[in-house]
Amino acid sequence: MREPVKGTTEAGRRREARARATRLRIIQAGVRLFVDQGYAATTVQAIAHQAGVAPATIYQAFGTKQSILAAALDLTIAGDDAPQAVLDRDWVARAHHEPDPRRQLRLVVEGACRIAARTAPLKEVMRDAAATEPAARDLLRQDHQRRHRTQEGLVNLLLERRRLRPGIDRRYAVDTFFALVNSSTFELLVVRTGWTETQWQDWLVHLIEAELFRPED
Repeated sequence: MREPVKGTTEAGRRREARARATRLRIIQAGVRLFVDQGYAATTVQAIAHQAGVAPATIYQAFGTKQSILAAALDLTIAGDDAPQAVLDRDWVARAHHEPDPRRQLRLVVEGACRIAARTAPLKEVMRDAAATEPAARDLLRQDHQRRHRTQEGLVNLLLERRRLRPGIDRRYAVDTFFALVNSSTFELLVVRTGWTETQWQDWLVHLIEAELFRPED
């Protein structure tokens, strides 16, 4: 997504704020339409109509529909449009400073689960689109790589206070967290099976605790 030049005057800052609000409106419109209609059926013109802007505004701000989808994914991962990485978020900082290892695990799982739940509808759209749309397939691949790196950071945070079980290395721990804490398990257990989000999170905390960490910790 193309970012505007930051204003150095009051008028410039107002223009920047308007541009940011317009981009956010476009992204939110894209999220709604992608989830309701699917990626292929959603046109730039439809997004423009939903957002209340001209198609030219979208092309100027984003360039392509793929860029809107990427921005939509970024927005649902973050929960807002602040330019801040997941590992720099307040909930990660709270987990970092939590002295109790089990409570720390709970905070990490809860934070990662909130992201998985928020992104689940859009991820389902992306998986469907990936069958025929190379752009969606590339974005999914990039998202898997990014999520793995982020969750590696979360596991490393946990390992500041925990020891892994004998025979388990750091890579296995990261891959296990990656396989369990994601929008797919949310879809299967919460959306399809009818678990509550609390039950899903409790299951993940128990499974990760039992599978990865020494019981004496």
